[in-house]
Amino acid sequence: MSVEDYGIRFDGAGNILDVLSGKSLSNTPEERVRQQFISTLIDDYGYPKNHIRREVGIQQGSSLRKDDDGNPIRADIVVYSSSSACATQDQGNINFVVECKRRNVKEGYAQLISYLFNTSANGGVWTNGDEIAYYRRVNGKANQNLKEVAFLPRFGQAWDEDRVPKLGELKKPQNVRRLFAICHNKLYGRGMENADADLTMDMVRILLAKIQDETETSQEAYPQFWVTNKQYDSQEGRAIVAARVRKMFRDYADHYPTVFDSTETISVGDDTLIEAVSVLQEYSFISGEADADDWDLMGAAYEQFTHVTLKRSQGQFFTNRLVVKSMVQMLNPKIGDIALDPAGGSGGFATEVFRHLRRRAIEATTESSAQRSRQIGEAKNSVFLVEISPRLVKIAKTAMILTGDGNTGMTKGNSLDSYNRFDGWITSHCPKGTPNVIVTNPPFSGQKRESMITDREILRQFSFGHGLRHGENGELEFRLPGEDEDVLPRQAPELLFLERCIDWLKPGGRIGIVLPKGVLDNQTYIPYRRWVLERCRLDGVVTLHKNTFQPDTGVRTCILFLSKPGISSDGSVERIPDDYTIFMAQSRRIGKDSKGEPVYALDERGHATSDLDEDLSQIAERYLQLKNEGKFNESELCFTTKRSQLDANLNINPQHYSPRLNQILDRVNEFDNIEGWSVTTIGQLDKNIEIYMGPRWKSSNLVVENPLSTKGYTAYLTARAALEQRRMTIKWLDESHASKTQKAYIQSLKVKQGDILITRSGTIGNVTYATEQLADHYVISDDLIRVRVPDEDMRAYLLTFLMSSTAMSLMKLDEFGSVQQHLQPRHIWGLPVPLPDSWDQVKKLVREGKNMMSVMEKSADVDADFRQHGFDSLMRSKSLIPK
Repeated sequence: MSVEDYGIRFDGAGNILDVLSGKSLSNTPEERVRQQFISTLIDDYGYPKNHIRREVGIQQGSSLRKDDDGNPIRADIVVYSSSSACATQDQGNINFVVECKRRNVKEGYAQLISYLFNTSANGGVWTNGDEIAYYRRVNGKANQNLKEVAFLPRFGQAWDEDRVPKLGELKKPQNVRRLFAICHNKLYGRGMENADADLTMDMVRILLAKIQDETETSQEAYPQFWVTNKQYDSQEGRAIVAARVRKMFRDYADHYPTVFDSTETISVGDDTLIEAVSVLQEYSFISGEADADDWDLMGAAYEQFTHVTLKRSQGQFFTNRLVVKSMVQMLNPKIGDIALDPAGGSGGFATEVFRHLRRRAIEATTESSAQRSRQIGEAKNSVFLVEISPRLVKIAKTAMILTGDGNTGMTKGNSLDSYNRFDGWITSHCPKGTPNVIVTNPPFSGQKRESMITDREILRQFSFGHGLRHGENGELEFRLPGEDEDVLPRQAPELLFLERCIDWLKPGGRIGIVLPKGVLDNQTYIPYRRWVLERCRLDGVVTLHKNTFQPDTGVRTCILFLSKPGISSDGSVERIPDDYTIFMAQSRRIGKDSKGEPVYALDERGHATSDLDEDLSQIAERYLQLKNEGKFNESELCFTTKRSQLDANLNINPQHYSPRLNQILDRVNEFDNIEGWSVTTIGQLDKNIEIYMGPRWKSSNLVVENPLSTKGYTAYLTARAALEQRRMTIKWLDESHASKTQKAYIQSLKVKQGDILITRSGTIGNVTYATEQLADHYVISDDLIRVRVPDEDMRAYLLTFLMSSTAMSLMKLDEFGSVQQHLQPRHIWGLPVPLPDSWDQVKKLVREGKNMMSVMEKSADVDADFRQHGFDSLMRSKSLIPK
């Protein structure tokens, strides 16, 4: 759940359901902030619902105050001293008033003052969701004023009561991410604008000081991590508290000398530090060993904080936590397994593996037993991480400490380096052939040259670091690692990580790795897929939703689950079976939209629940069911195929084996058994058929923006524009600036009347027809595949086929790509199509196809005439209008 959506529920129409009344409210930014804070008052501060009202009119004398437009002025939230005062809206018994603004809005302080001084309110709160300030009303001799205070009183606590609760009285926060967001903004607002990296680590250090206070102090004692209102109000008091908190961090750091330097300290100033203390002090963040999943909440909030700042400052992204949890669940590590993440990042996989192992230990043993302590202790020493960024290693170690320790297995290093250059802890505890579970999301290049690995010494260690050569059987194969011939100038890091994981893994071990989706089906990856399948059993493939890593990156991704052959009793490597079952799944719901905002599942009444709308949990459940029971109820979400069913291209994209799409393919192929019909491919329909796409080219230097006159310019249509009924998004090219090559490209990108055009990129499979107007007046994007059929009847029949949902489904069987989906002319060439022995058998379809072409021709002519003689012609000839 994001900071923005905590405490907010929606009805089926997308309206907000009021926390207090259950009524539907307009979904406005300000209402979202208001509902969030009402939930915080109830969940964290203990205020009963019958003490709280939203949008309360404020009286001035005997009448309601009104704004300049005559509308009643209403306070966003009013918390009354009693339920009876709330019921009667007794303005003389208000405890405090809350002024809510939508995010990023700063004003509202003056409004808050007016509310307070026209009521008996003891204090007030200003918040825009991400920032918050508390004010206490002070009655001076001359006038009334407000004073900012450290915290808001809990239910039953007076504003002038500077009571410090015992540690045992502190409760866990319901929305821990919100606390981190508020801390971040308080720290950031104190002059840290240009020091994101320090800000992140200082937040870590402050949090650890809080943990130190909770773990080293009796639950009956009073917390040292606390600032009273009196201390908050004076520089001397702030300095005393700040010194105390710095010492707490130092005491904590001294327990982990391999994580923290001996001189490391909280670097922000006292005032900044106190702001963070005031936010965190009222909550408890520690959990008992039996609370196996409580650390998950803490880890999620912690990573959320580091994600925001690291993403902005360094472009570092973190794996979606649903993906992390599902992958670990599917790999199902056991006590005694050695687990490794060779591209560890902030420790998401490592901490989830430890949580998983601890959960298994708790479920299998009795509380306080020696067996449980032994198993959890073993788990702490069996999780390893290697990460090239020292700062991320520190963050990962800290995350693991917060998860329950086990940080000693986390080291700095380059997992693509030679094994003998690894950190000594890894070479002694997790060397090559030791980890039997590897789970990772390696960095992707995205085919960007600057993200490729270019170090020759690294590349020569890998088969994938070499070019391909023809083997004895004539197939392309890779050279052996360490050879000096055919070393590539560069290679994508994800491919090198894939090879390294397989090499590092213990025989009999298993891998879960996130990779670009193009690895599954792109032709260029055929040799890589063959190499992997010769060395590993492919246990499963899951394609991930396009929003999985949004809004950080739009790369389409997948997960491969692999098993490495074990060693037989005679010392030989076990043989991979010729045939076996492969689990396949297509995730369609990831619990968030493209902006990263959460998407919640609906209940039977259509109301949003607190559960994310995702299917990875179900996919993990089906995978484990297959592993444990040998079968599961297959569906379009999860299904199986056989190793022997992989085609010559070794396509392992689940969509290629989709039951629904293959059912459609089977139905098409059934025509081969019907008398008077056969099934052929589009490319075999006629020896004179042409299927091709135009050349890739750059036209940016030729584009003329918004020309006053288009005379002498060439009209150019993108694929999207070519599909429009009216050509509304024409680009204009100035051919006078074109090179000889560009002029040749322009000629080859023109189409002929009667060409069938198919989108091949992005949203694939959309079909249009090249009219005379289109062929004579426009240059068409290379993103459209051209199908040129000389025979008119065949062309009409093929147009009806390609415009059908059947053809669209068949095209989806062959789409490929990592960032967006693509088709090639060869895919259209090989598309199966039913063919009648005589066109008389399908004369109705042929007639409909010709009608479609005729209508499109007429529509294009009408559009051209409309452009020439429509209103624009009036504007051109307005001088002729009689005066």
